[in-house]
Amino acid sequence: MKNKFLPFSALLFAIIFFSCKKHNDAPKPPLPGINYSYPNGTTGFHSATVPFGDTIQSFSTTWIVPLTPFCDSTLFWWDGMDGGSLQPVLQWENGGWTIANWYFTDDYHHGEVVPVSAGDTLIGVIQYLSHTKDSFYYKESFIGHPEADVTFARTYLATEVDECIEAYTNTYLAFAPDTLTKMTGINCITTLGTHPPNLKWTNNPPDLKTPAGYFPFVVVSSSSSNGEVDFYLK
Repeated sequence: MKNKFLPFSALLFAIIFFSCKKHNDAPKPPLPGINYSYPNGTTGFHSATVPFGDTIQSFSTTWIVPLTPFCDSTLFWWDGMDGGSLQPVLQWENGGWTIANWYFTDDYHHGEVVPVSAGDTLIGVIQYLSHTKDSFYYKESFIGHPEADVTFARTYLATEVDECIEAYTNTYLAFAPDTLTKMTGINCITTLGTHPPNLKWTNNPPDLKTPAGYFPFVVVSSSSSNGEVDFYLK
C-alpha cells in the first residue's frame, strides 16, 4: 500500500505554491473601520499630523529593500502624506522588487517603475514646491533614481505624514524572510526650515501580534528629524 501522506518537502512546496495569492491593487491607505488582520490583507499604518499652521516643506524616510520573499504576492512599503495620496512606494510583485512614485488626484497615478534589488538603500522624498491660487505643487522622488521622479498639482496642502506596509497575501510564506523592516531617518521639515515637535504616531490597527509574538508596528523614535518606525514580519 502506498503511503497516503506526502513527504514533508513535497507538502511544504504544495503549501507555498497554493497559498500564494497575487492581487493587482494599487497601494492605498487602510479603510476606516476595517479590522485588518494577519495574514489576510495585512496593512500596517502609522500616521501623524503636524501642528496647525505648519506647512510641510519636505518629508523623507530611509529603508532597505528586504530579502526576496519565498513566493509571489503583492507587498508594498511606503512613506507618504495625507493617508497615502502622496507616496514613494517599494513594491514586490511578479518575482521582483520595483519602486515608483504614486499620487492621488482624480485617481491613483504613478511615474516610471524602476527595478531595485534586495539590500538596496531607498530614500523616499516628498517635497512641496509652490502654489497658485487653486493648486499646490509637489514632487516625489527616490534619491539616486531621478527617472522615477514625478511632479504634480493638487487642490490642498498636505498636513499628515505616514509610514505604511501593505501585504496582499493569505500566508506568511509570502512575506519577506526578514524579521523586520526599519523605516529610519524619518525627517519632516516645515517651510520655515524647522522641524515640528516629535511626531505623535497613531497605529492602525493597534492590537495585532505576529506569530512570533511581536507587535507588528513599533515606533522606535518619534523624532521629526531622525525618527524610526519598525514593521515586524514574523
